[in-house]
Amino acid sequence: MEPFTENDALLLRMRSLFASVDVPGLQFQIRELSHDGGTVTLEFQVSPALANQFGFVQGGIVTTMLDVCIGMAGAIKSGGLLAMPLAEMKTTFVRPTQPGRLVGKGETLRLGKTFAFIEASLFSESGTLLARASGTASPVPFPDATH
Repeated sequence: MEPFTENDALLLRMRSLFASVDVPGLQFQIRELSHDGGTVTLEFQVSPALANQFGFVQGGIVTTMLDVCIGMAGAIKSGGLLAMPLAEMKTTFVRPTQPGRLVGKGETLRLGKTFAFIEASLFSESGTLLARASGTASPVPFPDATH
């Protein structure tokens, strides 16, 4: 399989690859992506059911959204051929996150044969930074990309 480098084809590939990501109370859609930049912007909708007793989105859910941004940004940079299982991830919670519409951005800093370095940020709908993460991934081919 050849890498997907044209953004419309890559968008279809990403939708297909990430269609099985299912967290009850959390939906997302791709706003934009760039193969050349290895970047993605996602829109998340977070249910109040995922909030803690203070009304803020639980930290594990925030980390999950950042993980999706990281994984998708790396997959985009690879042309849709490689998954990005994380070897490590560091999350910084900048502000409490309210349920509702959020924006996530992922950027591949470097994609090598054995490691990828990827960052992600989560923003409120108004653009306030809520959390950041950096991850080191060990790229592996998606099962259908090995044929």
